[in-house]
Amino acid sequence: GAGTWSLIFDGRDVGLSAFAIDAMQLLSAGRILLSFTVAGTIGGIVTDDSDVLQITPTSLGSTTAGTWAMLFDGSDVGLTTDNEDVDGIGVTSDGRLVLSTLGAFSVTGATGEDEDIIVFNATAFGTTTSGTYAMYFDGSDVGLSTTTSEDVDAADLTSSGTILLSTLGNFSVTGASGTSQDIFEFVPTTLGSTTAGTYSLFLDLSTVGIDPTENVVGLQFLD
Repeated sequence: GAGTWSLIFDGRDVGLSAFAIDAMQLLSAGRILLSFTVAGTIGGIVTDDSDVLQITPTSLGSTTAGTWAMLFDGSDVGLTTDNEDVDGIGVTSDGRLVLSTLGAFSVTGATGEDEDIIVFNATAFGTTTSGTYAMYFDGSDVGLSTTTSEDVDAADLTSSGTILLSTLGNFSVTGASGTSQDIFEFVPTTLGSTTAGTYSLFLDLSTVGIDPTENVVGLQFLD
């Protein structure tokens, strides 16, 4: 509201110097969900790029601290290939995990491409993750092609039921076009394997100081 920037989370303080975040989500209880571009060990937890870790912070900002835990072990539930790197995280109103991937994926309940979003119906989270998937948003149904540039690499679900999206590169759909640093909004009329709805441009970050060549890899709207 003030039109200013502030640091929420300093990853270097909590062991992320060698990692790049490529998906994130803040939970109402203060916990933060994160996925990374590479495998490694964080806070004593061995993780892969298909996993989602959870940090419970004791402080945030320029002095970030907290404890890590495994929330979603992707390899337990079929995310095993390089293309199945988790690169977008959201949470539905009923608490289900929503994910996008770097490339094509094939898991129990859903098969798709990098412009799609799946929802995970969990029976267990943590180090022994189990559950099934379903298609949540089929991007090819609504103008997002399977080309690399229109890979959905950041997504969030708003309380009003819309989906905020950002892509790896330039995008052009009915109602909106932009670059990798822009955020656009999808208002669905149907979701799932037959997705339909309309788009509009939500935020052009070049207007608030972000270079147009930069790529948004995680987003969340706090409403």
